[in-house]
Amino acid sequence: MEKVKVLHIITRLDPGGSSTNTIETAARLDPQRFDVFLISGRTKDTDGGIEELLKSKCLKYAFFPDLQREIHPWKDIMAFIQLYHFIKKRRFDIVHTHTSKAGILGRFAARCAGVPVVIHTPHGHVFYGYFSKALTTVFIWVERTTARITDKIITLTDRGKEEHLEFKIGPTDKFVRIYSGIDLSPKLKSSDLKHQLKKQWEINGGNFIFGCVGRLDPIKGTTYLIDAMAQVVKKHPKTRLLLVGDGSQKEKLQEQCRALGLLDLVKFTGFQKDPASFIEIMDVFVLASLNEGMGRVILEAMVYGKPIIATKVGGVPELVHEGKNGLLVPPQNADALSAAMIKLVEHQELREEMSKQSKTIVGAQFDLDKMVKDIEGLYNQLLKSL
Repeated sequence: MEKVKVLHIITRLDPGGSSTNTIETAARLDPQRFDVFLISGRTKDTDGGIEELLKSKCLKYAFFPDLQREIHPWKDIMAFIQLYHFIKKRRFDIVHTHTSKAGILGRFAARCAGVPVVIHTPHGHVFYGYFSKALTTVFIWVERTTARITDKIITLTDRGKEEHLEFKIGPTDKFVRIYSGIDLSPKLKSSDLKHQLKKQWEINGGNFIFGCVGRLDPIKGTTYLIDAMAQVVKKHPKTRLLLVGDGSQKEKLQEQCRALGLLDLVKFTGFQKDPASFIEIMDVFVLASLNEGMGRVILEAMVYGKPIIATKVGGVPELVHEGKNGLLVPPQNADALSAAMIKLVEHQELREEMSKQSKTIVGAQFDLDKMVKDIEGLYNQLLKSL
């Protein structure tokens, strides 16, 4: 039986939930049934870690440098042409795009090349929190137009589907919710390694550690988290904040910490190849995003049994159940965030119960193998309907 030829296209494979989701999907599709190829746009891979990962998973892949996140008419045209010719030559049965730019160019290229099945996973959206009102309106119009040539749009949460419907991106039957999955076996580090990390970042046994893993970009709301931390340390001076990741706001956030007298209390680790090592030494995981498709990093923290504090945006409430495995707060509200942080510092029994609930919730709904089986099922359903 001839294999089904599947192409995944993503704007970039920089560290983050969309990249992990895409790579795991492409790598875990049944090799007896599917012949899979992955294309990514320009990706920051200074140490070769991304290519090393792709090779370790035996994935066929290519990088198209003209495919980039920023709007660039000439490069966008070139990326479209390159995608069209590649798809036409390889004669794919399914093209599955991921994220906004790859989703627009990839879906149009696929349709022009005569691909029978076209699927898109947005991994969130840019309907608010990113751009000016005028530019956002343009993006919404483009997404509505592109949805018309798409067979199915996969949202990572029910709320993601609802938001797409609210902005009239497409009709109800255009969407299917498939939760992003995660490896449910935490790769626990040795006590020696955890001790070394604490020593390296000047954290002692008496410190209470809040932490976050993610890009240091405005959409992640880190400035509100730092403002909240300034309030927390007034009441609990031994608290510390670990910010694991890099991004455009790093210098601005460091200056904010300097102005608030927090430079020694907030630790900027920069990009880390193994952020799970840092999650392990956190007492509470905090995500202060202004907009979040799902917040896959929350799942990673839940696998390690961490209580969660997060903003009530996007699909986050489907991961963080108020009062059970964490606390939800409004976005852009440092006061509410600090109150939640102080509450968990002061209530150990509550933290312990939330830790148990985190492991239970993630295990019940967010298994990686289930995600891949659901995607395979969607592929087969759409192929049968041709």
